[in-house]
Amino acid sequence: MIQYKAIGFVEREGPPSRNLPCRVVILEEFVEGLLGIEEFSHLILIYHLHEVKEWSLLKEVRGFKVGVFATRSPRRPNPVGISVVTLLGREGNKLEVVGLNAVNGTPVIDLKPYDRWDSVQEPKVAPWHPVQ
Repeated sequence: MIQYKAIGFVEREGPPSRNLPCRVVILEEFVEGLLGIEEFSHLILIYHLHEVKEWSLLKEVRGFKVGVFATRSPRRPNPVGISVVTLLGREGNKLEVVGLNAVNGTPVIDLKPYDRWDSVQEPKVAPWHPVQ
């Protein structure tokens, strides 16, 4: 068994949207770990897709049958979400971000600064993948 402790949660109004800002609220016991985070323009946010109750190893995408690990589907054996978000600002334990499609109350597992190691220029993407 693998267990993680949430370090915070997503706070947003309305449905998830990558285009609308939302807040990531970090629990007080972890606030010290935010020191210096505002010096980065982007973050990697890792979160638990807590509303996912069922999963499947196969998906149909644009008429192609593919394995769930070849997709970004939330319906996977370990419902872990990862998003690269733009950091708009920090106020105490609250991070204002854009680019996150998680629902209100989503537990945040970890934050990492996005840097050049995380950038791949012109990656190969399957022709059936919805985002080219």
